[in-house]
Amino acid sequence: MLSKSKVIRGLQCPKSLWLYTHKYNLQDQIDASQQAIFDTGQDVGVLAQEIWSGGIDATEGHDYPNILCAKETQRLIADGQHIIYEATFVYDDTLVAVDILAYENGVWNAYEVKSSTSVKDVYYDDAATQYYVMKGAGIDIQNSSIVHINTDYVRDGEFAAYDFFTIENITNAVLGLQDDMPATINRLHELIKGDMPELEIGGHCSNPYGCSFMGHCWQHVPDYSIFNIARIGAKAWDLYEQNILELKDIPDDFPLSANQRLQLVADKTDKEIIDKEGLAHFVAELNYPIYYLDYETINPAVPMFDGQKPYRQMPFQYSLHVQKKEGGTITHYEYLAPTNGQDPREEFIKKLIKDCGKKGDILVYNIGFERSKTQDLIDAFPAYESQLEKIIWRMKDLMIPFQQKMYYTPAMQGRYSIKNVLPALVPELSYNELEIADGGTASAIYASHFVNKKPVPIEIKQQLLDYCKMDTWAMVKLLEKLIAV
Repeated sequence: MLSKSKVIRGLQCPKSLWLYTHKYNLQDQIDASQQAIFDTGQDVGVLAQEIWSGGIDATEGHDYPNILCAKETQRLIADGQHIIYEATFVYDDTLVAVDILAYENGVWNAYEVKSSTSVKDVYYDDAATQYYVMKGAGIDIQNSSIVHINTDYVRDGEFAAYDFFTIENITNAVLGLQDDMPATINRLHELIKGDMPELEIGGHCSNPYGCSFMGHCWQHVPDYSIFNIARIGAKAWDLYEQNILELKDIPDDFPLSANQRLQLVADKTDKEIIDKEGLAHFVAELNYPIYYLDYETINPAVPMFDGQKPYRQMPFQYSLHVQKKEGGTITHYEYLAPTNGQDPREEFIKKLIKDCGKKGDILVYNIGFERSKTQDLIDAFPAYESQLEKIIWRMKDLMIPFQQKMYYTPAMQGRYSIKNVLPALVPELSYNELEIADGGTASAIYASHFVNKKPVPIEIKQQLLDYCKMDTWAMVKLLEKLIAV
């Protein structure tokens, strides 16, 4: 039997649908960041029920929407239930579950809740599949709507679902897709029954969703390949169509930007490229004491505190290494917000101001991020504007020498993120030895405790501190490398 999600998968990639049906275990593992996205979707779906309160969940007591849920839905309709959550229907060997089915003003309306901030193109196929199955199952649906997050919502007191969500009626677009639905459903059923489709990798692997079988289908692509060329975009597929996967095989006359050409030359010759004059100028412009600063943030869909908007990033942690003079001793400071439900931002601000002192450069990696997050703190707490603006003015960006290829080595593989630069220049340091080794995981793990107001276990708290500390210690060691050139 098909499901709505299978239909969407099949429309994106027939091979993915076949693998999902016959080789389910070949899927990539779900990491903490991906799981956080799924959890957000579920949480937002539950919040939307506040607009249509008093409903009954047709899937209650079942692990997944199935035939039993469809029978329960029909029973609820027969009993006169006007609001049904996860209303489930089966038609043409296809099963769909609708987030909210509501009987309003004498007609049935379907509402699909999304944690996005707009109506994406893929949602039309999503809703069209629902409409086709519901109509075939005997439900006279009058309207199909997408319920998504309103980016203009600003929390002010208690959470207000009516203001948080935007409801967009897409019935006309859904009706326009109905003529093709029978053939689409039939084609996907036949696909599942047959042999695995022969389909090359392509842009469809990540559009509209990242495919869960990329690890399987991309096995033939080296870890470092043409797809790792900086900002290569669609040109990578031009090379792929010529059966070129490795940088060493790229023709000399293939059109590339200056930075891309530099990466290619470094890779083919296996030599470092160092602009000693540029590096010397960068280092000479630094003023001690130097404060190596890094923030970690969360961006909950639902604002937790007054003045916040949906998905607005909020710093919950920082690490700060301080060096008073070149080659001098280094002191470490850190902050990790409590998860007791209280707004930690003012406490964060006060400690940050104290720890950053009054003079000396504040070195960050990717200055746009720390500057913007600090500006957000100013917007939320204008009483600290003067002190926080001084911190912004003192910031300098350690990423610049690597971004501008003043220092480039093939081991960076075309990238200049600190996760790529550190092992290339300081191989004795590694994020791989940490339990939490990337910002996405750190954010997801912390957010799961913060949003639910749960204490962070001691061992996880230490893992969060160790990860953020590594970011600023990495900056210390990278600057040492630049100074030594």
